[in-house]
Amino acid sequence: MKSKFDLGRGAAILACAASLAGTAAVIAPTAASAATTCADKTIKIQVEGSKPIPLPVKAITTEGGVSCAEAYKVIAGVLTGEPPSGWKSYGAHFPTPEGLVPQGVKKGSKKIKFATRGG
Repeated sequence: MKSKFDLGRGAAILACAASLAGTAAVIAPTAASAATTCADKTIKIQVEGSKPIPLPVKAITTEGGVSCAEAYKVIAGVLTGEPPSGWKSYGAHFPTPEGLVPQGVKKGSKKIKFATRGG
């Protein structure tokens, strides 16, 4: 026969397990929306009648679960004037290296910020 002490300890263990599960459920969505920094990239922009022009892109950050590979594709589309479906530009404001202009694009909760030379 179990004593009252054993039953109380079992209830405490269950309460701790439930608490940990609840904490994990709250933290998981936050981790997915954390900002990620991607490496600088040079994107070649094709101009009619001439060679592709290399355009350095710096200070690339993503939010909302956007991978760096997806960010590079979206940025290339935005810079060529053909952004992927659903992505919209917005006025981004963040510190950038001197001579670069901050830009941002978003699609729902996904966001990409980057900086390029001004035109």
